[in-house]
Amino acid sequence: MEELRDAIALLFKRKGRDELSEREFVLSASMDMHWFPPRDAQRLLQLGLETKLLESQGGAIRPAFDVSAVEVPRDYIPTSAILDISTAVSEDVFLRIVDAIVAKTKTDRKSVIASVNAVQEKLDVEVEVAALVAAHQAGVDVTSFLPAVKSRLGMP
Repeated sequence: MEELRDAIALLFKRKGRDELSEREFVLSASMDMHWFPPRDAQRLLQLGLETKLLESQGGAIRPAFDVSAVEVPRDYIPTSAILDISTAVSEDVFLRIVDAIVAKTKTDRKSVIASVNAVQEKLDVEVEVAALVAAHQAGVDVTSFLPAVKSRLGMP
């Protein structure tokens, strides 16, 4: 979480502004800072919002903390691990999908989570995507989960 805060602080410091549009935030993290491809920069934005480090008001993104109080080296580059932060929103989506698989297959939760982890390892995808694949394989209609997963991954 500290790395996420540092990345957000540096991004706003470098831009020299207190607020950015969502598009400016994503383009800055991707193109200006060269930290991530645009899709991952969108995920950075989503994580900032989910962890309440960022606030969104009318399309404007603002840090929810004092960026000037955060000391970050100018050459700081966040690691890709920053995108793997688990949030309450991600856990909720994941667990709802797992629960749907449990209900459909009458299998215990631990076994379902193990099968989702196996799918994730095999396909090298986000855990929510692996849960969708496992759910689909189990015969669960995943349509209702798609908007939440897309949102979670920062996809429109």
